Amino acid sequence: MRAIATFKRVSTDISDIQERITTGQRINSGKDDPGGLIIREGLRADIKNIHATQANMTQAEILMDTAASGIMQLLEILRGTDPNDPTNGGLLGELYGSLDYADKKTVAQDFMKLYDAVVDSTKYNNEALLKGVTKTYQLGGGQTLAVGIGTLSTGDNAAAAALQAAIGDIADDTTVAAAITAAETLLGGIAQVSGTLGGSQKIVAQNQKLLDSRLTSVAAAEGRISNADIAIESSRMARAELLAQNAMNSIMYTRSYAAFSVMSLFG
Repeated sequence: MRAIATFKRVSTDISDIQERITTGQRINSGKDDPGGLIIREGLRADIKNIHATQANMTQAEILMDTAASGIMQLLEILRGTDPNDPTNGGLLGELYGSLDYADKKTVAQDFMKLYDAVVDSTKYNNEALLKGVTKTYQLGGGQTLAVGIGTLSTGDNAAAAALQAAIGDIADDTTVAAAITAAETLLGGIAQVSGTLGGSQKIVAQNQKLLDSRLTSVAAAEGRISNADIAIESSRMARAELLAQNAMNSIMYTRSYAAFSVMSLFG
């Protein structure tokens, strides 16, 4: 009877061990480890929340990178490719150049059309980011980040509108100087927007790193609780199979001995 009880118990153990080896999971149901199951599910919920927050911040990164690209184009339109040399291309380069007043006015107006075209075309999810879009993103830990780029179009931005008006008035050196001053004012405003946006990008990047580190730790903890150690389980399987074989041998021996005893009694 003890051998039969042992065989039944070991058979159940073998079934559980096979399940752990097959699934790779140490906990496949509540009976395996009730306390561990509760902890594991909590860790998995935490991992899911981290993934959701990371996805949210990735959207913020894409939006800000798109806006930053548009802003860089605006800066190049106004100042050219060399920020330290205002005569090196761009709107300011033409205003400082040797064209006559009529041509300066025409070329400058073309630059402003290009300027507005960039504002209109800098979009994410079909929203013009340089026309006053504000978004709020979750950073994790209950913190949020509001990304507000502001409007830079000539129709809504005071400095851009002033520059456009100054360009329309170009007729002599005085009005050219006024246009240059207006362009530099707009440049300063856009640079400030760019700096604020860069700060938000840095905050998101830092939070992404923190979340990556947290995810690594939580995933490792979840893995230690959930994942079966195949080497240990294989060793347990070998021991259980040996116990089962011994129990079966005892059962077979007992049955043989009983049969022999009966035969001896009834000769």
